[in-house]
Order: sequence, then C-alpha cells, then structure tokens
Amino acid sequence: MSRQRHEVYEEWVELEADGFLSPERRARLEAHAADCARCRDERQALARLGGLLRETEVAVEPGFRAQVVERLPAAGWEGRHPRTWRLPFAVFALLGGLAAALLGGTSAQLGPEGSMVAALVALGEMARAALLAGAGLLGASWKGVGLAMRELLDSPLDVAALGFLVLCLDLLLVSLLRRRRAATVSRPERR
Repeated sequence: MSRQRHEVYEEWVELEADGFLSPERRARLEAHAADCARCRDERQALARLGGLLRETEVAVEPGFRAQVVERLPAAGWEGRHPRTWRLPFAVFALLGGLAAALLGGTSAQLGPEGSMVAALVALGEMARAALLAGAGLLGASWKGVGLAMRELLDSPLDVAALGFLVLCLDLLLVSLLRRRRAATVSRPERR
C-alpha cells in the first residue's frame, strides 16, 4: 500500500474518533484496520482517550453562564448614564433620516434598482474623496514638519537649544513620576 493511501486512512481514524466519519468510510476503515496494526492501535488509543474524557467530564451547573456573566466587570460604556447616549442616537437618527431622504429622492428619478446603486456609488465617491483629502493633508503636514525640522537643524545653536529643551522635559517627567510614586508609597492602603 502506498504511503499516500495510508495517510488517508490515518485521517479517517481521527475523523472517526471525532464522530465525523461516514458509515461507508467507517466500513472501509474497519476492513483496513483488520490488516494494519498501526491503524488498529491508533483507533484503540483514541477510543481509550475518548472514554477517559467522557469519564472525567464535569457537569456544568444550569445557571453557570449567568453567574459568570454577572461577575464580569462592567465595560466603560455600560457604566454611563443613559442620558449620555442621547447625542449619539440623535446624530445616528439624523444621518439615517438624511440617508432615507436621499435614497427616496433618487428612487423617483432612477427607479427602485437605480437608487441603491446611485447611493452606493455616491458613498464610494465620498469615501474616495475623504481618502484623497486625508492623504493630501497628511502629506502636507509631514512636508511642513520636515521643513521646520530642516530649518531647526541648520544652526548648531538651534540644535543645542532643542537638546536642552528635551533634557528639561525629561527631567520634568522623571520628577513627576518620582512624586507620584512617593505619594502612593506614603498613602496608607484602604481596606
């Protein structure tokens, strides 16, 4: 028997252990396993493992899922007051109404099939324009930063001033971190 053909039977042994082997293939596997000690041993080992797993299975309590969900910490948005959601819902409703008005207005001109296509094309064009505008703005801002840095690094005096500024900011950050750590160490723990 070829090695490739035997690999098919080895896959079938695994599928049988998982319960995904068709009855026809199971019969062919049993006929093969009668002559192949390797596949027979693998089937027996997987059957023992399956039995062991069934014996050690832990029954889940009926309310387990509810208990776990109840003990999970609340997400940030869950703790917000319902009034904080008024503005996002109002904007969503306004944009939805605007989209419905746009789709309704174009459907009279283009027919029922054309309105959806026209709306999707318009959304695509809007996304394309936003992407181009964003890319242009990003390119212009990086070019501006590059020009400012080039101008700043032209003079040795400016480089020294920049180095001094960075050093001062680093020292300020370190002192703030030390104060914060000292404040947390000196504060007694609450229980």
